[in-house]
Amino acid sequence: MHSSGRKGVIAVAAVLLAAGGRGEDRTSGVVVVRRPAEIEFTATVHAGSFDSGRMMPGYHAVVWKGGHAAHASLLEADVSDGQVLRALESLGAKPGDNLPMEAWDERKNPKHPAPDTVIAGPAVEVLLRLPGRGGLVPLSSVFEDTGGRGIAMRFGGNEANIPKWKSGCIVCLYSCPGSKVGNTKYTVRDYANGATRFRVRPGILPPDGTPVRVVFRLAS
Repeated sequence: MHSSGRKGVIAVAAVLLAAGGRGEDRTSGVVVVRRPAEIEFTATVHAGSFDSGRMMPGYHAVVWKGGHAAHASLLEADVSDGQVLRALESLGAKPGDNLPMEAWDERKNPKHPAPDTVIAGPAVEVLLRLPGRGGLVPLSSVFEDTGGRGIAMRFGGNEANIPKWKSGCIVCLYSCPGSKVGNTKYTVRDYANGATRFRVRPGILPPDGTPVRVVFRLAS
C-alpha cells in the first residue's frame, strides 16, 4: 500500500473513533476521506419530505438520520454531522464558526443584525453519486430556486451549536447556525422573509428511499 493510501485509512479510522467517543450513535456509517480535499458518505433520498413536509420544507438538504431535522431533509445521511465536521477538519479545513444562535432566534426582529449574517469558511462543492449516472451531479442542479441567487456552499462548522438543537444538519440551503455546510446566497433573514423557495427539480434524483452517495470537495 502506498503511503497516501495509509494516510487515507488512518483518517477514516480517526473519524470513526471520534464518532464513538462523543456520545453519537455507534451505528452511524463511514465517512470516507480522500486526501487532499474530498470526503464521501452514504445517504437516502426523501424528496417528498423535503418538498411537502409540514415543518420547514425546502430548507434542509442533508441531515444525519439520527438528527431532529431528519424528517424534513432531502437526503438522510448515514453519518452524523459531527463525523462530517471532523472529516473536513482532518483535511485541514478551518470552519468559519461565525453564526450565533441569534441568527435564527432573532430572524423576525428587523433591528437585530444576526439573521443577516452570511456563513463563512472554506468553499465546498457538494456533489452526488447517483445510480445509473456516470459522473458526479452537483447538488445545486437538483433544486429549483425561485429567488434565482443559486447556491454557494461554505464550511461553517458551528460545532458549538450542535448540542443546542441536535438537529443533525449537515447541509443547509441557507446561512443557518445549525448547519455544518451552508449557503452564502441566502441568509436566515431571507428565509424568514420568503426570499426564495427551494423545490426538487423533476427528473434528476432517483425515487424516494434510494441510496445515494454524497461527496464534499474542498475548493482549491
